[in-house]
Amino acid sequence: MTQLQLSGAALAAAVGVYGVLAALWLVRDRSDRAAAASLGHLDIDPYHAVATAGEAHDADGHAAAVLMLEGRLTIDAEGRLSVADGGDTDTGHPVTSALLDAVRRHGPVTLRELRLNPELRSARGDFLREQDARVPRWSGRRNDGLGTAACATALALSFFYPVQRVFLGKETPAGAGDLLFGLFLVVITGLMLAVPLVWIALRFWPDRRDPFRAHCAGLPHPEPAALDEERRGRLRTSLIHTEPWEREDTTWVDSGGAF
Repeated sequence: MTQLQLSGAALAAAVGVYGVLAALWLVRDRSDRAAAASLGHLDIDPYHAVATAGEAHDADGHAAAVLMLEGRLTIDAEGRLSVADGGDTDTGHPVTSALLDAVRRHGPVTLRELRLNPELRSARGDFLREQDARVPRWSGRRNDGLGTAACATALALSFFYPVQRVFLGKETPAGAGDLLFGLFLVVITGLMLAVPLVWIALRFWPDRRDPFRAHCAGLPHPEPAALDEERRGRLRTSLIHTEPWEREDTTWVDSGGAF
């Protein structure tokens, strides 16, 4: 088989793979849309909904609002949370209990500072995994194996032509030195082709639609809204709070080489 025939066969195979992937994407999308019709009948935990609609740590802000409404947390003008009483940290929900316990141990503290707290992250992660297990169809909603396959196909096509040119040409590498140089050419040329081809695959391959996330984003979350305007503002401050040293602009001065 000549190089031209091999190139044509590789291109035809790539077109066939993308055709199959596109058909699978359409089938999956139609199935997702049909399943989304039943989302209104699901009992979705509000903390799970908040974390799904945004980021996992967004559940902490929802929990803080609930605890402030219950009078168990207070918040100052800088967004620092403190425990209002010395009672039990068991609130009846794992996320609020973990947040209350974290504030009790580290407070006064902002939600931004608690974002990396290992105990709170662990408790929140366990809860979200448990909730995801209740909706198995949607638990892998952000994993798009078809998109990965589309990029892998572009990558394989990028390296096929250099391999064909170097190792399947009329003058194949002979000896260790020629072999290493041939491999070097394959890697360099393959990468040069892979950058635009993989970018095109990433740019134009459609993302998987996420009806579950859209549904969660549309659910009402009355707890933060029930706070007065002052505490809502302080809660927003707590989420994005920066320390004074973080706000200071660093000024570089040319010392002329001296320390």
